[in-house]
Amino acid sequence: MILADPLHRFPVFRTSDHEELRHLGSSLFGAARVDLRNVENFEARVNLIKLQETGLAFGATSADLAIDHFAADFIRLQIAHKGNANTIAEGRTTDINDRQLAITPAGVRSRTNCEAGHQRLTLRLDEQALLQRLTALLGAKPKGELSFDAMLAAGEPHAQSLSRLVLFLSEQLDSSASRLPAAVCRELELALQIAFLYASRHSFSHLLENQEKMPAPWVVRRIEEFIEAHWQEAITIERLAAEAGVSTRAIFRAFERSRGYSPMAFAKAIRLKRAREILTSGDPRVSVTAAAFQSNFASPSRFAKDYRDAYGELPSETILRMRQ
Repeated sequence: MILADPLHRFPVFRTSDHEELRHLGSSLFGAARVDLRNVENFEARVNLIKLQETGLAFGATSADLAIDHFAADFIRLQIAHKGNANTIAEGRTTDINDRQLAITPAGVRSRTNCEAGHQRLTLRLDEQALLQRLTALLGAKPKGELSFDAMLAAGEPHAQSLSRLVLFLSEQLDSSASRLPAAVCRELELALQIAFLYASRHSFSHLLENQEKMPAPWVVRRIEEFIEAHWQEAITIERLAAEAGVSTRAIFRAFERSRGYSPMAFAKAIRLKRAREILTSGDPRVSVTAAAFQSNFASPSRFAKDYRDAYGELPSETILRMRQ
């Protein structure tokens, strides 16, 4: 019985017909072969959303399932939501469970074996986009091929942060009453790519781990001024790096050293400030939801919590106080 349903607002299919599953697997996902066992009371489900450079999918099956994949043009990060599975690529078998995540490179054939009751989230990552993020983080394009280890230990701090971010994105996509603002989606997508580069082990991990010279103090203030001027737009770390002329890693370190918070935390504070201006404008048409989306917050409930933390009252209380 399939209980959980992340990304339920983006269904691709739900079927209890194993022949239909084989057809859907082939026609929709390019599966070379789909094998099933224990198909009594069988059910399978796939939900999927595609963003600008990434995709996020949820898959679940109540039967033992094996899928042969043709070579895909994206990297797969598979995170177990429930149960056990494994993936085989380039002659190596990698388990997918609560102890580890699996990474499958682009451009290779693979096979995924799922035990009955298995559920997982799959993050699809564009290799060229990752290379662009890596170049921004390092300040220069690295020489050589970008290749990843197949296994990622779930207990590693960076892996835990990545998993939480994937879950956060799926929850926001499910819970929002309307489509997330484009700027919010873009920022979350870029955050996922950067988190993946730090969490995974790859051919340039050692470069990310190296320390670099701290940028001049004026860089932080210049970035803050840029954020204040462009708060309604997607504030990407790459855009900030281009504005300041330093690497994205240097920006994070400079903010942490001189401010004690990240540039994205500063962007959120500015957006909260603008939201408060909207809520205290006296406009009778103003609502909490409208203020949240005008200020580029992903969800009204998250906005309300952040607003209360910043100003000691809920946004609804601010509106009521102004009207009284």
